[in-house]
Amino acid sequence: MAGCCHVGGESAVPRRPSGEPGGHTPVRTSRLSRERIVDVALALIDEQGLAALTMRALAGRLGVEAMSLYKHVANRDKLFDAVVERIVGELGKGDGVVPDPDQGWRSYLAGIAHGVRRYARAHPHAFPLVATRPTEAPWINPPLRSLDWIEAFLRGLQAEGFTDEQVLFAYRSFNSFLLGFLLLETSAMSIHEPLPGDGSYAPSGGEGSNEAASAAHPAPGSLTPTRSRGERQAVADATEPDELIDPQGELDADRYPTIRRLAEGLAEDRFETEFLLGLDSMLDQIATFIGERS
Repeated sequence: MAGCCHVGGESAVPRRPSGEPGGHTPVRTSRLSRERIVDVALALIDEQGLAALTMRALAGRLGVEAMSLYKHVANRDKLFDAVVERIVGELGKGDGVVPDPDQGWRSYLAGIAHGVRRYARAHPHAFPLVATRPTEAPWINPPLRSLDWIEAFLRGLQAEGFTDEQVLFAYRSFNSFLLGFLLLETSAMSIHEPLPGDGSYAPSGGEGSNEAASAAHPAPGSLTPTRSRGERQAVADATEPDELIDPQGELDADRYPTIRRLAEGLAEDRFETEFLLGLDSMLDQIATFIGERS
């Protein structure tokens, strides 16, 4: 379960010593800790994509034997859960995120929403873990999946005069808006800057391999559809609206003339504007539900 506001730790990316290939400082086993393991695991996902995180690859990054990791994390699934906790823990570190609605409930929820978006954008290749990892109870809705933050959220709105029904409406509306929007935005970020280990691809030697993830070895049933190397390159190279809408050149203009006509608008990056508009709309819906004028 993700914690609330503070996750301490060293920098996730070791400094590069002179003369060492790969630029990663081995960590002595005596210095190994769960916190250090999780920091470096998140750095590996940020640099190479989700499927690049294997226990062996992580051990290689830390300069230890893979078996030594299991003293701190039981298995890869528990490691993924710990990475989620680490990401959500960044929420309390952002400007404008406060534990109580001292300036009113709208300002309070807006601050949390911006904080969640900040950590999602900081880790777009890892955000699918926040969105999809099973929670300990079905009522815990991502992306606000920390018990500490959920308690603060519910208690804060209750202190603002919300009834129980209104608190629950706000909780579900808040999470539904953020989850849908941020999955869309981080997916767009990942497509724009693809990594070899993004969802579709597993390390060529399987889970235990320390080889880099490869487009030649797709992982069936992963978080994103499998693309060939050529398809990925076409997406990465697309710059003009027509190319962004149809990077493979397969869209039938006669069958889809409206898509072609609106290509420039469809391809335009409006995430910042749409986030602000969507956030205001969601807050207005809560205001309407509690009978408060916007």
